[in-house]
Amino acid sequence: MSGPWRGAGIGYRHAHRAALLARTPSTGGPAVLEVMPDHFFASPGALAPLAERYPIVFHDVGLSFATAGDTSVARDRLRRIAELAAIARPLLVSDHLALTRSPAGIDLGHLAPVWRTEAALALIADRLRAVADLLQLPVAIENITAPFDIPGGMPEAEFLARLVERAGCGLLLDLANLEINGRNHGFDARARVHDYPLEAVVQVHLAGGFRDRAAVWIDSHSTPVADTTFELLRELGRARASLVTIIVERDDNLGDLGDLVAEATAAAARWTA
Repeated sequence: MSGPWRGAGIGYRHAHRAALLARTPSTGGPAVLEVMPDHFFASPGALAPLAERYPIVFHDVGLSFATAGDTSVARDRLRRIAELAAIARPLLVSDHLALTRSPAGIDLGHLAPVWRTEAALALIADRLRAVADLLQLPVAIENITAPFDIPGGMPEAEFLARLVERAGCGLLLDLANLEINGRNHGFDARARVHDYPLEAVVQVHLAGGFRDRAAVWIDSHSTPVADTTFELLRELGRARASLVTIIVERDDNLGDLGDLVAEATAAAARWTA
């Protein structure tokens, strides 16, 4: 499901809206803009001027592919995403390998790890195919930062490899998440990255975090991308992954738009070198 390389970009945040609308990719804006559909559910028309200026990718946090039972919440959410997709014509849409909602529809407020079993594999693959069919868009699934792992299931890399093969979807590989999991759970992320289905990676997330007082690394999206995370991007390049885009995520300490665009430009330069 890979497409042509479109360059590196940033995640849309309302604080940068005016600056984004004053620019284009050729005049100091990002090459690609990642949009969380939630930001525009209340005002779909506000997405149009951004889509006129930038290639868009959608990144959702609420489809909760692993939630069993009633799917009415997901169906309603997909209907709203489809309305936005008609406006933005995104290159692809992604969400996480995570639980974000209970079967009763209660929002967990967190990306909770999935028990990576055969049953979960079948359920999530079916959901991914259904989303792709409904939206008529390429779909990608993202690895998360996991505060804990549920014992007894498949390794994440194996699960994702089987999932992208079974569902025919792509992989959004969050290299910061992989690195933080390695630090918190005691494995070498540079070695582990080669266990993932790198031929299926269509998008990469990069972000910065910090280590808290308990010496736990936090995926805060609040600092520049670390050199060690860029090293993981180099490992991905050696494997010849076929990317559509790289997105630099920042949710706190946003700073100036130009600084974030410069960080995305640096990521693109490392990828294409």
